[in-house]
Amino acid sequence: MQKNTRQETYKIVKTRPPKRQGELNFSINSGVFACSECEKEFEKPWLLKRHSKVHHISNQMATNTVLDEPKQAELIVENTIPDANAFDYSSDEDDSSSIGDEEDNIIDEENDIVDNFFDIEMNSNPVFNAFSDMFSSAAAADEVSMTDDDSEIPEEVFETIGAVNDPTSCYPFRDLQTMILFAFIDGDNDMISQRMLKKILLAMNLIIKIQQETPIGRTFKLPHLDALLNYQARKKSKMPVFPSQRISVPGSNGNAFAHINLLSDHLRFLMANPKKSKLISSMPNRTPNQSICLEQGEKWRTHHLFQQPMHTVNGIDVWFGNIVYLKTNDCSIRFLVESFHTANKNIFARGYLVRAISIVCYGVEVAVTDLRVEQISHVDTTPVERYHYYSISSSLTRLSPAHDFLLFGVHPMKKPMPLSVLPGNVDRDAVFYKVRIVSIILFTDDTSGNRSKQYNPFESWLMRCAALPFKDRNSIANIQFLSTIPKKDGANGMSLLPAIVDDFKKLEKGVKMFSAEDNEYVLVVAPILWIEADTPCHSELCGLLGPATTFPCRRCYIELRRAKDFVKDLSYFCECHERRTREHYVLANSLPGRDTEIPNAPKIGMNTPANEISFRDRSTGRLLELQSFDPEKDTPVEILHTILLGVAKYMVIDLVKVVLKNDIATIARLSEFLTDYTRSTGLSRKFTRNLRHSGSFLGRDFKVLLQILPVILITEFSGNHELDLVIPCFVELGRLCSLVFVRQVTSDFDNYIIRVDNAVKRLIRALFDYDKGTKNELHKAYCTKPKVHYLTHLKEDIIRFGPALNYETEKGEQFNKHIREHLFHTNRQNTSRDVCLKFAKQVALQHVIDGGSWINSSGNREKSGTGIERFIKDNNESLFYYTFFGGSRELKDNNDTGDIEDDAVQNNSFGAFVFKDDPISRPRIGLVSGSVVKFLSIVPRTDNDRNNNYAKAVMTDEHSDVANMNLVCKLDLHIFRNPFYIVNLSKFGSYWFIFNNILFDE
Repeated sequence: MQKNTRQETYKIVKTRPPKRQGELNFSINSGVFACSECEKEFEKPWLLKRHSKVHHISNQMATNTVLDEPKQAELIVENTIPDANAFDYSSDEDDSSSIGDEEDNIIDEENDIVDNFFDIEMNSNPVFNAFSDMFSSAAAADEVSMTDDDSEIPEEVFETIGAVNDPTSCYPFRDLQTMILFAFIDGDNDMISQRMLKKILLAMNLIIKIQQETPIGRTFKLPHLDALLNYQARKKSKMPVFPSQRISVPGSNGNAFAHINLLSDHLRFLMANPKKSKLISSMPNRTPNQSICLEQGEKWRTHHLFQQPMHTVNGIDVWFGNIVYLKTNDCSIRFLVESFHTANKNIFARGYLVRAISIVCYGVEVAVTDLRVEQISHVDTTPVERYHYYSISSSLTRLSPAHDFLLFGVHPMKKPMPLSVLPGNVDRDAVFYKVRIVSIILFTDDTSGNRSKQYNPFESWLMRCAALPFKDRNSIANIQFLSTIPKKDGANGMSLLPAIVDDFKKLEKGVKMFSAEDNEYVLVVAPILWIEADTPCHSELCGLLGPATTFPCRRCYIELRRAKDFVKDLSYFCECHERRTREHYVLANSLPGRDTEIPNAPKIGMNTPANEISFRDRSTGRLLELQSFDPEKDTPVEILHTILLGVAKYMVIDLVKVVLKNDIATIARLSEFLTDYTRSTGLSRKFTRNLRHSGSFLGRDFKVLLQILPVILITEFSGNHELDLVIPCFVELGRLCSLVFVRQVTSDFDNYIIRVDNAVKRLIRALFDYDKGTKNELHKAYCTKPKVHYLTHLKEDIIRFGPALNYETEKGEQFNKHIREHLFHTNRQNTSRDVCLKFAKQVALQHVIDGGSWINSSGNREKSGTGIERFIKDNNESLFYYTFFGGSRELKDNNDTGDIEDDAVQNNSFGAFVFKDDPISRPRIGLVSGSVVKFLSIVPRTDNDRNNNYAKAVMTDEHSDVANMNLVCKLDLHIFRNPFYIVNLSKFGSYWFIFNNILFDE
């Protein structure tokens, strides 16, 4: 082919610095640019460059040039690389709108290093060019913007690549792609994890597959980096944007600024998500004598903001205050509706029977009645006259206040739909928004912005929807990030409370949101169920001094002092003390100096200034504006910090560094037994730590240790005079932990409450006896420690919310690592905004992938295309979600509660089994041995067995095929004392299971 011989005049032109990370700006002042191979002319040099890469691959590989060497244009290349850690990159499109403010991240100074990858024309692989176009733009001048086809990959490209990828020429690599991936992983000091590499490879495979399946005539293109990183700032982007809010927070140097992803915005996305909308709202559950979900807790069943005021029956919305006809033959009986709830998997209406006394006289029964919604026929629309209705007890009386409000009051959640959204054939006076109650759990904690976890503190807020099942509620996908803020200049996590409280106050009144479940707008009411935090943070939230004060409890006015002259009897530490009520908190918060006198505090008949009984102004008083929050009751005892990092830590450190301080032989022997226990199949985790390092143990270490240490001490070290006093403390702590570390109580909940309360009292008694009996001067009294006292309130929290494992903070603590990782990848100029933006993008993307809907820029509701769901299902849906949406980083469950998974049956493991053909039969203890289950029988327990919290079992001659059995609870019988297997009742969950299913007659 004849080469082009035309001469062009080139002149160096100054270019502006690029806007995008990795972008290389160059400019050539020339009128026309011609291909040296085919003489085709182009107006811009980058068009020529692309043409050469696509159509003259072989020639370029041979000559290694774009233009003829003598005619090579002189280029001025400028490379401005922004801080790779900054999230915010501006767009090169004219339609972008800035989201920056005066606190924008600072960009690094101009970098003179030029990446020759974008200059050298050896780069002839169009697949690589398409991928690289995601990260750089070769725009030749300011006015040039990339065309729609700038990243197309012609079909013949893949054929060309295959032709040059000869395995024999790639030695020692298998092929060229292997060489490239080796270079990507080990070519320099940039680190990449195995998890990230898997994500990258899966993404590449899926993208190449899409390209290969692209129909002829349609283009395949990849987006630019700016379109991925900064889509929220581009006007033409169709992606939904989560609206992070910029707020002002008070600080020691004046007001500072932070960003927050508000609860109401999270709920808008969740309600419009078809996969989550139905799961996050729920009615109270009044199934008696069990606690398998949070809806069965006392607060959910009794607090007015949690009661469901309406339900749709036979296509008709039945409301609080409606009188309905029943499906009975007696037309004289109707029903006055108060609320709706569930029980035993059925939906019930709660209210009062209405009886016709005469034609114009009706009586409303005082007794509350529950009836299934299937019994409701239709709503009585007859106008109600006050003088026609009476209350019925033993006789007719004037309407009670409750009946009067039902008949003539207006429920605050009953809000009419505007006329503009109603069809013309609908009765406009009788259509109201459906109501959905979405209860919220808040979590707050501090974390470090450094990898050492020691300095640069940040405080953050998270939220979860309480109606989700236990496992889903603790999944990383359902923990919603609200905000994080650096703890400096007088600002901290409590500085965010005004914005959180203002949002909650709107949600308590009801906010209109689109519901994917109902396919219409509904009224969402979102009260707060509780706030999770560690002990010092709970004190701060309640406006109290820390736990080291004289009156440390946020529930009562117990006085605790560590002085040696502080002598009290056992009943003082076990009994109830005067309550620190919500009214007391409101009184204390009424004056900034906290000098309001609190009546009957700390004892009946005493009036004490609030600041003398630990009340302080800690900028948290605005929480009292919420109807659904009670500082006394809604800051539950948190077992991770109270038991594991509290009482357990005290006792283990005391055992190792006080009781056995100089007894090296006993510590070594104890360590041997702990090491031997790693062979146990009854525990999912193994204890591998050194006892001498107990001061640095984490919660998960104590979780394993407390399940095995009591049974080891009682079976191997009984009679050791140094341990005789401390062993009962560990036994009782093991009993308590086995009780409280359960997910649910399926039956006999009242008895469960009694056993928990008794276990707490037994533990305090053992600690009290040890405090009194020990002669070791290094020992510090247990009973005067606030965390020991907090256990006396555990019973109240279990009644109010359910088992204590529901409000353990471990999952929130684990989530801190994700916040820290996002902090590491900011340039620390505006961390609150950058982290909020990153989590906001995750929420928006998950919403789109799940098929959720959103409001577009035109004000219309739209949703993702059906091709997304179809593509994911056709390409290993589980792997897609696992790899890209957090499945590979799911939060670890360290509780070992005995709950059964599909693969739980292991050889040589013990458990409780039932026959598959008789699932309601009494469980039997068995040992899995190959393909059979050998049954054991528990022998009658002695008083010594009961006091030491274990049982003995012997092997029987009975057995059954393992295929005929269902495992219902994992057990630990690792210790064998011929002929007895020791049933370790300190294993989490086993104490309650054994006594509720096997030893229930004891």
